[in-house]
Amino acid sequence: MQKLSFSAFDFFSYAFPGVCILSTFFLLDPKIVSAADLLGKADQIGIGGGILLAIVGYLTGFAISPLGRWMYKRLGFSVWNHSFENVDGLSVSEKYTLIREYTQENFKYVETWNVLCAMSHNLAFASLVAFVVSLVRTIFYQDHGSVIGPVTIGLSFCLFWLFLHRAVVFYRWAAIDINSAVKILKLADKNH
Repeated sequence: MQKLSFSAFDFFSYAFPGVCILSTFFLLDPKIVSAADLLGKADQIGIGGGILLAIVGYLTGFAISPLGRWMYKRLGFSVWNHSFENVDGLSVSEKYTLIREYTQENFKYVETWNVLCAMSHNLAFASLVAFVVSLVRTIFYQDHGSVIGPVTIGLSFCLFWLFLHRAVVFYRWAAIDINSAVKILKLADKNH
């Protein structure tokens, strides 16, 4: 295996959503009743804890990625109709191969949409986890003086739908760009 490198794709698609999921579990601490308490908890982590959180966050993000992908393809596609022109006779893998081989700039552009799509569907899943954790906190802790539970429930519910929608949009944009490049540049002819 060639040199492994950590890229923007890894950070935005896996590490950031994974850290968001792990951070959500701080809400289960009954001592946290405000946003300041939550920030104070984060401040106590330290450098070593932060590095560990980033590594475990990356692994968490990597693990939940298939779930996020399944969620936006099943739920997101059914809520927001997605349709795009298809190039007959070519599989998705063949289209990617042609674009990667013959038009590097278009490939980079499509990969940007794919990074944003992966980040969005993983953040949608993270928002769903935050929603459930906040709901559990509100039901079981019954901390009526705290607004952190209800605010997090509302915010995570809204963010779930927002990120799910963005995942569908970015997927659509990637597919449109792939098909347009193959069609306009007549890349299908180079496949024969």
